[in-house]
Amino acid sequence: EIISNSPDNRLLFLEKDWHVTNNARDVLSSIFRSLNALSQRGVPIIRLMDPLPSIKWNCPALGIPWICTLAHQQRWANFPSVIDCKWYLRYLEPFALMDDSIMYGCRRGFQDSRYFDWEEAMQDGRIAWSESQWVIANAPSNMFVHHEVDQ
Repeated sequence: EIISNSPDNRLLFLEKDWHVTNNARDVLSSIFRSLNALSQRGVPIIRLMDPLPSIKWNCPALGIPWICTLAHQQRWANFPSVIDCKWYLRYLEPFALMDDSIMYGCRRGFQDSRYFDWEEAMQDGRIAWSESQWVIANAPSNMFVHHEVDQ
């Protein structure tokens, strides 16, 4: 309901092995209202996790004490995130649609199975992330816990 009331489209990036913490359940509606405010300020990526150590500044929105950083100071990780769809379509979708062996991971079996490892591609420079100046808002505390399901 809260997300559907937003004038902009957003993508919730959430892998199957992340779960909402009990603390976050109580504040989700406030978080999503705050997400709308951040997005309207031009923040394309909002991580629902603590920021990694780096240069950061406070960027509160509607009472939520978000912490902002720049992309080149925060490596890409498959953390739960909300991503502006226009931003995604411009910067990430072209890579997702590439059917080129350069985009498949380097681990054993990835080339044969044509597996696209987003995390690896973002970190090693195949996708322009490490040199980018995109603003990333990070949650003031972790709202999700990770329980690996594929091992």
